[in-house]
Amino acid sequence: MLLGASNLSIMFPHVIKTLRAAHARPLEVLVAKGPGRSYGQESKFFGKKFSGVLQCDLWQALDAARAPKTSAIVGDVGNDLAYETPVQRIVDWIETALDRLAQHDAQVVLNNIPIEALRSVGAARYLLLRSILFPSCTLPRREMLRRAEHLDEALRRLSESRKTPIFSGKTAWYGLDPIHPRRAWAGRIWQQMIGALVGVEGELELTRATFSEAILLHRLKPHAWVQLGLQRRARQPAARFADATTIALY
Repeated sequence: MLLGASNLSIMFPHVIKTLRAAHARPLEVLVAKGPGRSYGQESKFFGKKFSGVLQCDLWQALDAARAPKTSAIVGDVGNDLAYETPVQRIVDWIETALDRLAQHDAQVVLNNIPIEALRSVGAARYLLLRSILFPSCTLPRREMLRRAEHLDEALRRLSESRKTPIFSGKTAWYGLDPIHPRRAWAGRIWQQMIGALVGVEGELELTRATFSEAILLHRLKPHAWVQLGLQRRARQPAARFADATTIALY
Protein backbone atom coordinates (compact mmCIF):
# COMPACT_ATOMS: atom_id res chain seq x y z
CA MET A 1 0.00 0.00 0.00
CA LEU A 2 1.15 3.50 -0.83
CA LEU A 3 -0.37 6.47 0.98
CA GLY A 4 0.74 9.98 0.11
CA ALA A 5 0.28 13.16 -1.86
CA SER A 6 2.48 15.15 -4.25
CA ASN A 7 5.81 13.50 -3.46
CA LEU A 8 4.27 10.07 -4.05
CA SER A 9 2.58 11.36 -7.21
CA ILE A 10 5.86 12.71 -8.61
CA MET A 11 7.84 9.53 -7.95
CA PHE A 12 4.97 7.09 -8.51
CA PRO A 13 6.26 5.36 -11.70
CA HIS A 14 9.72 4.82 -10.19
CA VAL A 15 8.29 3.63 -6.88
CA ILE A 16 6.10 1.07 -8.66
CA LYS A 17 8.96 -0.20 -10.83
CA THR A 18 11.27 -0.45 -7.80
CA LEU A 19 8.68 -2.37 -5.80
CA ARG A 20 8.14 -4.80 -8.67
CA ALA A 21 11.89 -5.30 -9.11
CA ALA A 22 12.32 -5.95 -5.39
CA HIS A 23 9.70 -8.72 -5.26
CA ALA A 24 9.81 -12.02 -7.10
CA ARG A 25 6.03 -12.31 -7.18
CA PRO A 26 2.97 -10.46 -8.46
CA LEU A 27 1.89 -7.49 -6.35
CA GLU A 28 -1.54 -6.10 -5.58
CA VAL A 29 -0.76 -2.41 -5.10
CA LEU A 30 -3.37 -0.17 -3.46
CA VAL A 31 -2.65 3.54 -3.71
CA ALA A 32 -4.12 6.73 -2.25
CA LYS A 33 -2.32 9.75 -3.66
CA GLY A 34 -2.81 13.13 -5.29
CA PRO A 35 -1.25 16.60 -5.04
CA GLY A 36 -2.29 18.30 -1.82
CA ARG A 37 -3.99 15.15 -0.52
CA SER A 38 -5.16 15.32 3.09
CA TYR A 39 -5.34 12.36 5.43
CA GLY A 40 -8.64 13.30 7.01
CA GLN A 41 -10.58 15.82 4.93
CA GLU A 42 -11.42 16.76 1.36
CA SER A 43 -8.70 18.64 -0.48
CA LYS A 44 -8.60 20.56 -3.76
CA PHE A 45 -5.80 21.08 -6.23
CA PHE A 46 -6.19 22.91 -9.55
CA GLY A 47 -9.83 21.98 -10.08
CA LYS A 48 -9.58 18.43 -8.70
CA LYS A 49 -11.10 17.40 -5.38
CA PHE A 50 -10.17 14.24 -3.49
CA SER A 51 -11.56 12.69 -0.35
CA GLY A 52 -9.24 12.31 2.61
CA VAL A 53 -7.04 9.22 2.62
CA LEU A 54 -8.98 7.82 5.57
CA GLN A 55 -12.32 8.37 3.82
CA CYS A 56 -11.48 6.79 0.45
CA ASP A 57 -12.44 3.27 -0.62
CA LEU A 58 -8.87 1.97 -0.37
CA TRP A 59 -9.62 0.54 3.06
CA GLN A 60 -12.57 -1.51 1.84
CA ALA A 61 -10.34 -2.80 -0.95
CA LEU A 62 -7.72 -3.76 1.63
CA ASP A 63 -10.29 -5.64 3.70
CA ALA A 64 -11.49 -7.49 0.60
CA ALA A 65 -7.99 -8.35 -0.63
CA ARG A 66 -7.08 -10.78 2.16
CA ALA A 67 -3.46 -10.69 1.05
CA PRO A 68 -1.05 -13.13 2.76
CA LYS A 69 1.34 -10.25 3.46
CA THR A 70 0.72 -6.51 3.57
CA SER A 71 3.32 -3.75 3.45
CA ALA A 72 2.66 -0.02 3.51
CA ILE A 73 4.38 3.33 3.15
CA VAL A 74 2.62 6.15 4.98
CA GLY A 75 3.97 9.32 3.38
CA ASP A 76 3.36 13.02 2.73
CA VAL A 77 2.05 13.60 6.24
CA GLY A 78 2.69 17.36 6.35
CA ASN A 79 0.06 18.66 3.93
CA ASP A 80 -2.51 18.98 6.68
CA LEU A 81 -0.33 21.54 8.44
CA ALA A 82 -0.97 23.86 5.49
CA TYR A 83 -4.72 23.26 5.86
CA GLU A 84 -4.33 24.63 9.41
CA THR A 85 -5.37 21.31 10.93
CA PRO A 86 -4.39 21.06 14.61
CA VAL A 87 -1.32 18.91 15.10
CA GLN A 88 -3.01 16.46 17.45
CA ARG A 89 -5.76 15.86 14.90
CA ILE A 90 -3.15 15.07 12.24
CA VAL A 91 -1.46 12.63 14.62
CA ASP A 92 -4.85 11.05 15.37
CA TRP A 93 -5.44 10.56 11.64
CA ILE A 94 -2.06 8.90 11.19
CA GLU A 95 -2.74 6.68 14.20
CA THR A 96 -6.07 5.67 12.66
CA ALA A 97 -4.28 4.69 9.44
CA LEU A 98 -1.72 2.71 11.42
CA ASP A 99 -4.48 1.01 13.44
CA ARG A 100 -6.23 -0.08 10.25
CA LEU A 101 -2.98 -1.41 8.84
CA ALA A 102 -2.26 -3.24 12.10
CA GLN A 103 -5.51 -5.16 11.66
CA HIS A 104 -3.83 -6.75 8.63
CA ASP A 105 -0.49 -7.28 10.41
CA ALA A 106 1.03 -4.88 7.91
CA GLN A 107 4.70 -4.03 7.85
CA VAL A 108 4.78 -0.22 7.81
CA VAL A 109 7.28 2.57 7.30
CA LEU A 110 6.47 6.19 8.09
CA ASN A 111 7.63 9.26 6.17
CA ASN A 112 8.22 12.18 8.53
CA ILE A 113 8.18 15.83 7.46
CA PRO A 114 11.55 17.34 6.34
CA ILE A 115 11.86 19.48 9.45
CA GLU A 116 15.45 20.61 8.82
CA ALA A 117 14.53 21.88 5.35
CA LEU A 118 11.49 23.67 6.76
CA ARG A 119 13.63 25.40 9.39
CA SER A 120 15.83 26.83 6.63
CA VAL A 121 12.97 28.74 4.97
CA GLY A 122 13.07 32.49 5.58
CA ALA A 123 10.06 34.79 5.87
CA ALA A 124 10.02 36.01 2.25
CA ARG A 125 10.41 32.52 0.77
CA TYR A 126 7.76 31.18 3.13
CA LEU A 127 5.21 33.78 1.99
CA LEU A 128 5.99 33.07 -1.68
CA LEU A 129 5.69 29.29 -1.32
CA ARG A 130 2.56 29.55 0.80
CA SER A 131 0.85 31.75 -1.82
CA ILE A 132 1.73 29.28 -4.61
CA LEU A 133 1.27 25.88 -2.97
CA PHE A 134 -1.36 26.57 -0.31
CA PRO A 135 -3.03 29.94 -1.06
CA SER A 136 -5.81 29.37 1.48
CA CYS A 137 -3.32 29.03 4.36
CA THR A 138 -3.04 32.09 6.62
CA LEU A 139 -0.56 30.81 9.21
CA PRO A 140 2.50 33.04 9.68
CA ARG A 141 5.92 31.43 9.35
CA ARG A 142 6.61 31.30 13.07
CA GLU A 143 3.35 29.50 13.86
CA MET A 144 3.75 27.09 10.95
CA LEU A 145 7.26 26.19 12.09
CA ARG A 146 6.07 25.75 15.69
CA ARG A 147 3.40 23.31 14.50
CA ALA A 148 5.85 21.53 12.22
CA GLU A 149 8.26 21.04 15.14
CA HIS A 150 5.40 19.66 17.24
CA LEU A 151 4.32 17.28 14.45
CA ASP A 152 7.89 16.09 13.88
CA GLU A 153 8.26 15.27 17.57
CA ALA A 154 4.85 13.57 17.75
CA LEU A 155 5.58 11.38 14.72
CA ARG A 156 8.93 10.34 16.17
CA ARG A 157 7.23 9.35 19.42
CA LEU A 158 4.60 7.47 17.45
CA SER A 159 7.31 5.67 15.48
CA GLU A 160 9.06 4.65 18.69
CA SER A 161 5.91 3.49 20.48
CA ARG A 162 4.78 1.39 17.50
CA LYS A 163 8.27 0.22 16.55
CA THR A 164 7.70 1.61 13.06
CA PRO A 165 10.72 2.81 11.03
CA ILE A 166 10.55 6.52 10.23
CA PHE A 167 12.42 8.44 7.52
CA SER A 168 12.87 12.15 6.88
CA GLY A 169 14.38 14.05 3.98
CA LYS A 170 17.77 15.72 4.44
CA THR A 171 18.24 19.47 3.94
CA ALA A 172 20.75 18.93 1.11
CA TRP A 173 18.07 17.21 -0.96
CA TYR A 174 15.94 20.36 -1.21
CA GLY A 175 16.26 23.61 -3.12
CA LEU A 176 13.95 26.62 -2.90
CA ASP A 177 11.03 24.27 -2.31
CA PRO A 178 11.39 22.68 1.16
CA ILE A 179 8.62 20.15 0.55
CA HIS A 180 9.64 18.47 -2.72
CA PRO A 181 13.26 17.28 -3.11
CA ARG A 182 15.21 18.35 -6.16
CA ARG A 183 14.98 15.93 -9.08
CA ALA A 184 18.46 14.48 -8.53
CA TRP A 185 17.59 13.62 -4.93
CA ALA A 186 13.88 12.84 -5.17
CA GLY A 187 14.39 9.08 -5.11
CA ARG A 188 16.57 8.88 -2.00
CA ILE A 189 13.80 8.79 0.59
CA TRP A 190 11.99 6.12 -1.44
CA GLN A 191 15.15 4.01 -1.66
CA GLN A 192 15.35 4.09 2.12
CA MET A 193 11.68 3.37 2.76
CA ILE A 194 11.32 0.58 0.21
CA GLY A 195 14.63 -0.87 1.38
CA ALA A 196 13.28 -1.03 4.93
CA LEU A 197 10.16 -2.84 3.73
CA VAL A 198 12.05 -5.49 1.79
CA GLY A 199 14.80 -5.95 4.37
CA VAL A 200 17.71 -4.37 2.51
CA GLU A 201 20.38 -2.80 4.70
CA GLY A 202 21.03 0.79 3.69
CA GLU A 203 19.44 2.11 0.52
CA LEU A 204 17.81 -0.07 -2.11
CA GLU A 205 18.76 0.85 -5.67
CA LEU A 206 15.96 2.82 -7.33
CA THR A 207 14.73 1.21 -10.55
CA ARG A 208 13.68 4.10 -12.76
CA ALA A 209 10.71 3.82 -15.08
CA THR A 210 11.19 4.55 -18.76
CA PHE A 211 9.50 7.60 -20.26
CA SER A 212 6.68 5.52 -21.75
CA GLU A 213 6.19 3.60 -18.50
CA ALA A 214 6.02 6.86 -16.56
CA ILE A 215 3.44 8.33 -18.94
CA LEU A 216 1.28 5.21 -18.62
CA LEU A 217 1.37 5.21 -14.83
CA HIS A 218 0.85 8.96 -14.47
CA ARG A 219 -2.28 8.70 -16.63
CA LEU A 220 -4.02 6.13 -14.42
CA LYS A 221 -7.31 7.36 -12.98
CA PRO A 222 -8.43 6.88 -9.37
CA HIS A 223 -11.63 5.19 -8.27
CA ALA A 224 -13.41 8.48 -7.52
CA TRP A 225 -12.68 12.20 -7.70
CA VAL A 226 -14.40 15.47 -8.50
CA GLN A 227 -13.17 17.60 -11.39
CA LEU A 228 -14.59 21.06 -12.05
CA GLY A 229 -17.63 20.16 -9.97
CA LEU A 230 -18.35 16.88 -11.78
CA GLN A 231 -18.13 13.51 -10.02
CA ARG A 232 -15.81 11.16 -11.90
CA ARG A 233 -15.20 7.45 -11.44
CA ALA A 234 -12.88 4.85 -12.93
CA ARG A 235 -12.91 1.08 -12.62
CA GLN A 236 -10.21 -0.50 -10.49
CA PRO A 237 -7.66 -1.94 -10.71
CA ALA A 238 -6.49 0.79 -13.07
CA ALA A 239 -3.57 -1.27 -14.40
CA ARG A 240 -2.76 -4.96 -14.90
CA PHE A 241 0.67 -6.23 -15.88
CA ALA A 242 1.75 -9.44 -17.60
CA ASP A 243 3.06 -10.90 -14.33
CA ALA A 244 -0.43 -10.43 -12.75
CA THR A 245 0.61 -7.35 -10.76
CA THR A 246 -2.29 -4.91 -10.38
CA ILE A 247 -2.50 -1.25 -9.35
CA ALA A 248 -5.66 0.28 -7.89
CA LEU A 249 -5.90 4.01 -7.15
CA TYR A 250 -8.24 5.65 -4.66
